[in-house]
Amino acid sequence: QKAVVQDAIEEWDAKIDPLELEEIRDKKNSDITIEFEDDNDDSKDEEDDIAGETMTTFYGDGFIGKVEITINKNVQDYEFDTKTIGQIAKHEMCHALGLGHANFDANLMAEKVNDGTTFVSECEIKAVIEASYWKLGQNEEDSNLTPHYPQENSMACD
Repeated sequence: QKAVVQDAIEEWDAKIDPLELEEIRDKKNSDITIEFEDDNDDSKDEEDDIAGETMTTFYGDGFIGKVEITINKNVQDYEFDTKTIGQIAKHEMCHALGLGHANFDANLMAEKVNDGTTFVSECEIKAVIEASYWKLGQNEEDSNLTPHYPQENSMACD
C-alpha cells in the first residue's frame, strides 16, 4: 500500500514539471503528511465512512500551510485493493494541491470513488497549475511572482 501511494505522488510530481515532491521521515517538518488508518469501527455512522480525507491548514494570508492526508484501508468491512488505494491517494493529493471536488462522475476529483478514474488527467493538471500559477507557472519569470488567488473559482474540462 505504501508503494502504491508513493507511485501516486510520483505521478503528480512527474506531470507538473515545477512541482518538487520528496519523501522525508520528519513528520513535524513536512508540508504534507500521509497516514493509513483502518476504518473498521462499527460505532461510526455509515454516512461518516470515507475512503480518504485531507485536512488543510492555511496561513493567515489564505494560502496552504500544511496538509494532513488520511487514507482508510477499508470501510465497513470492505477492504480496498491497491488500485483503489492509489486512486484515493491521487485524489487526496489533488486536494493537497488546492483543488476541490468535481461536479461530475468519472473524474479523479469526483466526490466518491468510482471506476475509470485511476489516472491524473490533463484537466486536474491544468487546474492545479491555474490554482497555483504564481508558483507553478510554465516559465522562470512566472514562478517568481507574488502569491495571489486564481482569477477563476472553477475550471471547465473537455
